[in-house]
Amino acid sequence: MQKKMKIQQEEWKAIAECNGEYYISDHGQVKSYKFGKERILKPNLMGLLGNQYLFVALMINSQKSNRKLHRLVALAFIPNPENKPQVNHKDGNKLNNCVDNLEWATAKENTQHAWKNGLNEHRRVSRFKPVVDIITGEKYVSLTQACENINENYFTHGSRIFSKSKRQRFFYINDNGNG
Repeated sequence: MQKKMKIQQEEWKAIAECNGEYYISDHGQVKSYKFGKERILKPNLMGLLGNQYLFVALMINSQKSNRKLHRLVALAFIPNPENKPQVNHKDGNKLNNCVDNLEWATAKENTQHAWKNGLNEHRRVSRFKPVVDIITGEKYVSLTQACENINENYFTHGSRIFSKSKRQRFFYINDNGNG
């Protein structure tokens, strides 16, 4: 006996500010109609490993504009009557941009969802590990404290440590105080 498979048809909507040149699907694909022919755009990854999002580069009014796929899907397909500013991935997979996996959220709701589902485990550990400032030699009990002391952004310095950037100012040290 043959099984019947239910294949959901993709729905496409024009991306608001693109004058009908680009369309987004409820599955998270972008279609271009620039230069008189239809083609599906290949998305790229942006962000740090473990915190990456898919985006596409669009030409809008002769300007290149990178747009995250999950946000394009949400803007086109999900009503936002409470005007929530962020888009949450329900399953925690930032590469799954199907409309059924997305919802509008406040920053607090998005953060709570991430902690509840264990999506911030790497941050929980690193946020409270001791660091040393290579400029001053000063040691801090945490990156958070170090950033507060120099009045700079935690996420900027955290991403520099994570990616081993040449602009890295802080290094994690062993709990016993030895580098």
